[in-house]
Amino acid sequence: MLLKLPTELIQLVFLYSTTPAFLQAAFACRTLYAIASNCREILLHHLYQTPGVNEDLLPADSKQLFRVLQKRASQQLYGAQFTASCTQFHFGSLVLDVKASSLAPSEHQIFALVYKGHEDIQIFRTENGQLQLKACLKPHRLQPGVVEVLRTAFDADDGLYVLQRFTPTTEESPDSEHPFIKQAFKSYIRGQVYLIRYSLQSRHDPVRVCTFPDHAEYEPLALAAAHRDSFAISWQHSRESEEYEVVLYNAQSASSAHSLPSVIDVAYDSCVLVDWTKQRQNDDIHFHARIASSRFNCEKGPVIELSFNDRSTQILYYHRAQTLYGSFQNIQRINMTSFPVQPTLYQNSSLVQFSGSLRLLFSIAIPFYGTHATRVEENGHSKCQWKYLAFGVATHRTEDWTVACLLKSEAFCSSEHCGHVLNLERGRRFLNWTVVARLWGFQDSSNSLGCKVATSKHGTRIAVANWNVLYIWALQPSALIEQNANRYYPSLLQSPGSAMVELRPLVIPLDAVCFKLRFTDAEDELLAITDRGLMYWNIGPLGRGQRIAEELPA
Repeated sequence: MLLKLPTELIQLVFLYSTTPAFLQAAFACRTLYAIASNCREILLHHLYQTPGVNEDLLPADSKQLFRVLQKRASQQLYGAQFTASCTQFHFGSLVLDVKASSLAPSEHQIFALVYKGHEDIQIFRTENGQLQLKACLKPHRLQPGVVEVLRTAFDADDGLYVLQRFTPTTEESPDSEHPFIKQAFKSYIRGQVYLIRYSLQSRHDPVRVCTFPDHAEYEPLALAAAHRDSFAISWQHSRESEEYEVVLYNAQSASSAHSLPSVIDVAYDSCVLVDWTKQRQNDDIHFHARIASSRFNCEKGPVIELSFNDRSTQILYYHRAQTLYGSFQNIQRINMTSFPVQPTLYQNSSLVQFSGSLRLLFSIAIPFYGTHATRVEENGHSKCQWKYLAFGVATHRTEDWTVACLLKSEAFCSSEHCGHVLNLERGRRFLNWTVVARLWGFQDSSNSLGCKVATSKHGTRIAVANWNVLYIWALQPSALIEQNANRYYPSLLQSPGSAMVELRPLVIPLDAVCFKLRFTDAEDELLAITDRGLMYWNIGPLGRGQRIAEELPA
């Protein structure tokens, strides 16, 4: 139909089309491509509407302008909802255990897969868009019985922590003198929970094992590992669901006095970081927040996810239906043997100017991008300036609408006292934040799972999985952190009356519920652990919209 129009009318249609629609039409046939790629006025118009620095555009010819527009469109993910490819990995008749499986931080590029009803753990590595089996971890049996993998977590020393439940065979009496076996037989019918640490770097190292006799009647809800000798567990009572706590463990001693030289028994000192049962019973103990608000004084329920932050000096707590962590504690000064008081629990809330006279309480994630600059002042002294960019979510307290934004914070210090090493996790310590961009399309989760957030290695992509829909925003973090000082984002993408940039998402239906999400080392590749298996998404410009099913070895 379009080809029946005169060339001049086709050019007008191109001029008033959105840039994604213009590019899609340009590649529909050779005639439209020739018209689109040779009209300088139309190309300049769309370049000025597309994020990018527009210097040195005028001397370029039409062919060069069209190539620049294509490159920019690729960076902004225009049309990627049609070209994004997905490989969905299946495991034969096995079903993926989404709670027990885990993704390591993106810099490690490994993940652990656990299957329901199976005790082995498979470690995979992503490399050049392929999945490679790195190891298959098998339980070290101390006695005949059944092993159930409950949780896994990677630590900073290339190790994997595994929480398992061991239910011994009850037909025979325990002949072994090993204390873990005796404890398992004395425990109630659900079996004994114990923890194993595997060294992934040196597979011949003995595994480290410990048990939790004082939590025999508790279920582990979350596990986080700091390093070789430190980890934390969120516990909930199996019968009294209102009783739950978070416990920090540090290694005290190790021994290998039994018949398995490949196993080391480890004893741990423990410290209860937060005990919600005691807090409800004692009116003198309260949550401590930076900003008093009834929104954060309410009961949030048990901690369902944990993570260490800032070189393991902080621990972050996630609750049901929360997109970001809800609270945190500083644990660097804890004396495990004599610490009498639980460390202060801070809420993840910062009061930020959103627009006009409206200020909102934001929950702010750990920054995903930062810059460092050293400048010499007029008096001869040099100062360092740090800037951080983070994802944040806020809900209006009375109107109950939710907004997702990118926020910036900065700090100055003397160059002599500056380490000059970027630590993004440290950036969350700052209190003063400024909204630099709004992420349109974000919807707060309406289920207990909450939204899952991931950012790419260089900060050019941020993804949010809300149940079975994936939202991805293309970013230029260097421009956003400078509040668009170089005019990278055109005026039509700026909020009226403010300097806030408005960004629109790429929306991809997953056809599966996403439980865990992470970018690989490539900016346009994501891994998602879903109720339908493992998904590998490539949203890069070379995709053809394929949907491929592959089977991983079980």
